[in-house]
Amino acid sequence: MSENQTPVRIAVIGAGAMGKNHIRFVAEEPEAELVAIADAFEGARATAEAAGVPFFTDPAAMMDEVKPDGVIIATPNGLHLGVAREAVRRGIVPLVEKPISDDLADAEAFAAEAAGVPVLVGQHRRHNPFVQKAKQIIESGELGKLTVSSFHYMIYKNDEYFDVEWRRKKGAGPILVNLVHDVDLLRYLLGEPVAIQGMQSSAARGFETEDSAVVNVRFADGSLASMTISDATASPWNWEATAREDPQYRPFDADAYFIGGTLGALSLPRLHQFSYDGASNWHKPLQMDIPAVDPALPHKMQLKHFVRVVRREEAPVVTPADNVKTLRCLNAVKQAAETGELVEL
Repeated sequence: MSENQTPVRIAVIGAGAMGKNHIRFVAEEPEAELVAIADAFEGARATAEAAGVPFFTDPAAMMDEVKPDGVIIATPNGLHLGVAREAVRRGIVPLVEKPISDDLADAEAFAAEAAGVPVLVGQHRRHNPFVQKAKQIIESGELGKLTVSSFHYMIYKNDEYFDVEWRRKKGAGPILVNLVHDVDLLRYLLGEPVAIQGMQSSAARGFETEDSAVVNVRFADGSLASMTISDATASPWNWEATAREDPQYRPFDADAYFIGGTLGALSLPRLHQFSYDGASNWHKPLQMDIPAVDPALPHKMQLKHFVRVVRREEAPVVTPADNVKTLRCLNAVKQAAETGELVEL
């Protein structure tokens, strides 16, 4: 922060589990100042009192009274855009947690409306330094032409998780509930999908919703990828267990994403890079390199970026229009897995 810059004044709207994390990150960031907390639930007042900031149950009233420079919106998904529209109307820059909406049509409408005020969508994994390095390696051409890649989300949700009835119903499976981050990184690292096919199963638990799915993806450049998805598989092959982003998951030394090209391959999040010395040849030994990266917590890096977005120093890394593309892709994954049909984008 330069001498003539004051901290960016940020309010957090929604004080649930994710909101509390944002509150902590803002309080710890020297370039930001937490100025208010809003939540429809009166019980969240204690969180604001503990943070030493005013509490509001009405986000619009908070914005009118406190006039923050930016707001972080961590409400339930269905409320994201209503609050974001109130912020944009007042010229306040919002960071909207992913997904920006469960309603694709409304998300598309908001993306068209929001011109004039920058909006950042909280796909925090893009801010992971290992993801940034992977994108740099891919775009540099070090892997050659991309050919086939494999992304894995294979995890076991404890049985008690499903005591809540809606989690057993159609639409509550791992594709729509968990895969938005993986689909976003699939697009970010590999490019825009043009066709998706797949199948799903509920054989492990027998619930109405899927517990497992496999999906194949074709990209505009002709490269291919697969996604293996399950919340009923005891394995370390998922971003949560390998990326060390969330302390509630015990870290495991493994990878979740495998990206292949004509000149080399790359695995994430460990960033193991494989290539031949000279021309590619299956009879030659592969070499492995681990590029140097300074680790950092993606949510904190996202907040630093948000501060610069509010100051108009940087454009948002993830815009509503970009997130709409991720949501379209996610819906296509679900449609393909559910129907077994080839879905073209």
